[in-house]
Amino acid sequence: MTLTVDRGVGLITLNRPERRNAWAGSTAAEYRWALHLCDTDPNVKVVVLTGEGDFCVGADSGLLDDIGAAGGDYTVKKVELPPYPHGTPPELRHNHLYPMTLSVPIVAAIRGGCAGAGFLVATYADLRFVGESAKIASSFAGLGLPAEYGMAWLLPRMVGIPNAAQLIYSATAIDAERSAELGWAQRVCPDEVVVDAALEYSRALAVSSSGESLRMMKRQLFVDSMLGIDEAYRRSVADMNGALNTADFKEGVRALREKRQPNFV
Repeated sequence: MTLTVDRGVGLITLNRPERRNAWAGSTAAEYRWALHLCDTDPNVKVVVLTGEGDFCVGADSGLLDDIGAAGGDYTVKKVELPPYPHGTPPELRHNHLYPMTLSVPIVAAIRGGCAGAGFLVATYADLRFVGESAKIASSFAGLGLPAEYGMAWLLPRMVGIPNAAQLIYSATAIDAERSAELGWAQRVCPDEVVVDAALEYSRALAVSSSGESLRMMKRQLFVDSMLGIDEAYRRSVADMNGALNTADFKEGVRALREKRQPNFV
């Protein structure tokens, strides 16, 4: 896995093309550390996640073979993981929910195979840009598994129950256009430009959107949306009142008055 930072965007690339970026035992920890570095780097406002070649075709077959041979038992290797951001509520302190706890949006740029673990990781991104050749499959039903790691909770909130059912009931891969029809993908692009399109979109966010606004909005979307409407509304009012006294708000007002692009810190 590689991480580069340029013009406000952290680019995380899954880099096992010889295995079609199959999710190995160490991949989850590496991904969490890469996200942590982006979240704590003041130069990063948005993250783009992609794969070298395929996005990720699922769990490494060697891992699945070992679990099958062990009669379904598996041991999670204990490795040091980065901390959750300050204030993360207990209900979000689960490994696969880590992307939801961060202050930076994550845009997945998907080419080729995106199945199983790859489908899960892409779904936990904020947005998905998908190449025309992409093949997307949850894979759960084809392996005799349930919807894994919160997917049956998250997907209906993203695309509605009937569309979520279509995404998880069948193990058959769907194409990019169908994934957009179901609301899972937000943009379909030619393969050769999908990463560039995600980077261009993310760099525009990094320039034109306040980092503090993105931080608060991401928390509102993924944390406050689990609250009752009364508490979520009150928190949004408190956020707004607090933001009125920030440098970003003052710069945004000046830029609007002067008809120029804002220059947020």
